[in-house]
Amino acid sequence: MAKDDVIARFWKGIDTHDWDLVASTLADDFVRVGMRDDEADTCRGKAKYIEFVSGVIGRFDHHELAARKVFRSEDGRTAVAECIETIHPPGESELVMHFINIMELDAAGLIKKLDIYWKTPPRMPPAWITPKAILTGSER
Repeated sequence: MAKDDVIARFWKGIDTHDWDLVASTLADDFVRVGMRDDEADTCRGKAKYIEFVSGVIGRFDHHELAARKVFRSEDGRTAVAECIETIHPPGESELVMHFINIMELDAAGLIKKLDIYWKTPPRMPPAWITPKAILTGSER
């Protein structure tokens, strides 16, 4: 697939919970910088990211993500995706969040960085939604 398709495949994989598809779009040294913009909400490495994102989404009663618009730089190495994510954490009401995601691609056309920016929703998502909490089990 062309470089441009990697972005669409990533979001399709996240929405359909197809972790092999997501993994196929990521560089081994992939970095995800979360909406809290601190080390606890940063995930480094493809395998760790897949473990994190599948661990988070696997806990929800419902999850859906729609990439509404994607804008790409002229050289194709940076993309900005406008997304709407709906989550239903156990024991809580559904939460709809609006995000802008800045994605950087490496020379091979794989995603090397995902930096998440969001509009503040009516309430914050659960505090356990961080790589540190999921990967170390420290959310309890």
